[in-house]
Amino acid sequence: MSAFSVRLSVKIALVCIVTLSAACSSIGDLIGQRPLRPTPTLAPFATATIGGRISVPLSNGTPSPPAERTTQLGQIVAPAATATAIAATVSAATAAAQVPFVPPQFVTGECPQRGNPPPPRPPTSFSQYPEVISLYLSAGGATTVLEAALRAWGAVREGAVVQSDTDLTGNGAPEIIVTAYDPSRFQAGKPSAGQLLVFGCVQRAYRLLYSTIYSPESMLPILHRVGDMNGDARAELVYSQQLCAASGCLTRAQILSWSDMLGQFRPLNPLPIDATNGRIGIGDPDGDGVLELFVTYNPPLDFNAAPPRRSIVYWDWDGVNYTQALIALEPAVYRIHLLHDADQLFSAQNWRDAIRLYDRVRDDPSLLSWSVLNEATMLRAFATLRKAYAQLAADQRRNALTTFELLIAENPPATPAEGYALIGRVFLETLNRTRDRARACVAARNIAQARPETLSALNSYGTARIYTLEDLCPFN
Repeated sequence: MSAFSVRLSVKIALVCIVTLSAACSSIGDLIGQRPLRPTPTLAPFATATIGGRISVPLSNGTPSPPAERTTQLGQIVAPAATATAIAATVSAATAAAQVPFVPPQFVTGECPQRGNPPPPRPPTSFSQYPEVISLYLSAGGATTVLEAALRAWGAVREGAVVQSDTDLTGNGAPEIIVTAYDPSRFQAGKPSAGQLLVFGCVQRAYRLLYSTIYSPESMLPILHRVGDMNGDARAELVYSQQLCAASGCLTRAQILSWSDMLGQFRPLNPLPIDATNGRIGIGDPDGDGVLELFVTYNPPLDFNAAPPRRSIVYWDWDGVNYTQALIALEPAVYRIHLLHDADQLFSAQNWRDAIRLYDRVRDDPSLLSWSVLNEATMLRAFATLRKAYAQLAADQRRNALTTFELLIAENPPATPAEGYALIGRVFLETLNRTRDRARACVAARNIAQARPETLSALNSYGTARIYTLEDLCPFN
């Protein structure tokens, strides 16, 4: 089990990014390299798919017109014997008999002989690129000539590639990977529309095995790795693509692996990998022999939201899929960030560390304020209230009583944080009378509703963390 897997018991791990970056400083976006064979980590998860258009012919017979299935970010176009049909056949055979059933497989291989055809002529539209490329390669055309032609058409420029040195399907012949711009929509210095195409050998011809869906709003896909990620001795394909609309642009990353049984590429990440406003890296920072995909976010300064805080989200192999394993946050320098960290520990019932961080929120003079009125006073009082609750949860009743008394003494009537003191006073009085924490919280929340500033002060930092009445008294 990897070091990341162990840390899944806590939703957000508070890891110093400085330490992580020191371990990852030599890690780039790797293409074509393979790690040592690792040990799979977590338990299996259900699969899902995002992005792409897949079309692979069967090795026996002529396919009927393809059926289309819409996915979250694209379509999968399959021949007559689709992956769904294969799965249904497997299920039916299993239910009908006890004998083992071997499903039909798509077979790649049998490349065309090398030839010397004339360079392909430029298509009249970008939608014709897959057919033109497939016909040229099937005639035995060289990838070097293909790349030169694509450059002459304006389809291969900075960021676009023609790569033909990696076997993705395991048939002994390398697939040909093309990322190409739509020349009619190219804008120098700006993200421009484009497509990812993967061609493989089938029945002595090159067929399109995978492509991203193309539209004027789908920018050129970027390759991050073509090589083994998880030690299964088969190369994966990792790419990201920016998808734009009137409301803005999103970036999604995809990890693909060839499935012999399905005869198509399948996504190894069951959930979309959001890389919007992030930088994608691939490496092995935990040293377990499995390559992780990680996205570093360095949010822009926005005074209408919380203070910016750098984070790294890691996606790790669990033995079946790549799943989100760890969110590493840079050390808190703002008081509100440290409060969020303490509240996360509170939610994880890590009372000792939560109390320690609440003390820092109260008393650490090095913590910075943002732009909220009476910020330090309000956050200090709320941290004191939450510390008292944490002490009660940890069966430190005497310490909790002392903390409640401190909250009340520090925030007398007519002071900015008086509302938190009233919540604490009513909770304590009701608890002493009823010996029932849930009933004490009902009374405390009633007071909180009459003091809206107790929530509005906490919710003045954008949507990074939204507080509710239950945060003002957590016992039910």
